Amino acid sequence: MAVPKPRSPAGLKTAPRKRPARVTAGPRISAHTRNARRNRGADTRNQLIEAALDVFGRLGFEGASTRQIAKAAGANLAAIVYHFGGKEALHIAVAEHVTAGITARIGDTVAAINNPASTADAGAARDALHRLVGTLIDVLLGAAEAERWARFIVREQMQPTAAFDVIYRVMSGAADVATSLAAAALGRPADAEVRLRVLTIMGQVLVFRVAHTLVLRRMQWREIGDTERAAIKRIVLGQMDAILAMGRKSGYAG
Repeated sequence: MAVPKPRSPAGLKTAPRKRPARVTAGPRISAHTRNARRNRGADTRNQLIEAALDVFGRLGFEGASTRQIAKAAGANLAAIVYHFGGKEALHIAVAEHVTAGITARIGDTVAAINNPASTADAGAARDALHRLVGTLIDVLLGAAEAERWARFIVREQMQPTAAFDVIYRVMSGAADVATSLAAAALGRPADAEVRLRVLTIMGQVLVFRVAHTLVLRRMQWREIGDTERAAIKRIVLGQMDAILAMGRKSGYAG
């Protein structure tokens, strides 16, 4: 006996079964488009750092505004938040940019002389210290970006923020190598007097960058070019030898 099919209630029609909606994928983004977007983002980030380096260097952290930085970079104000999260993180990124630039130019020299052979005897230590100081002169007085780096660093010297810790790590690393070399050249431990002598040597380099306008006017130079830099290097390295010689004469009362 056949089983009757169930019927719908009187007067009602059963609704046809709906098929599930087809899920369509969005437009596919090509690898070329993704790379282009990524590159534009990197370009904007770099432009913000370069603009911030200039604005922070001229106005300091407190005096600079994110609106000024964004305008100088030709970017939207929101781009600073997107790429850095805020003004403080951008300031740190600028410090990292500056130290990366300096490290890229002195890193090979520091690595080459930071070995036992450089401190094997007084002569080797002196030669290595000559090489290090000579490289610093070339970088600080020859690199096109050095003036902007110096303004930012000087601001941090006068009004230190968290960015100074970033700068100090690089400065301290180079100073540690110079101090070890000076101690070996003097035949004494790297004590407070040796550190002072190294700071004196470094100061003779920095004055030509920090007091750049004074130097040009006093020397009646239009710029510090190759000829002027060679003259500075000759004098500074000669003064360095005199400082080391004086240290050797004073002896070590350890």
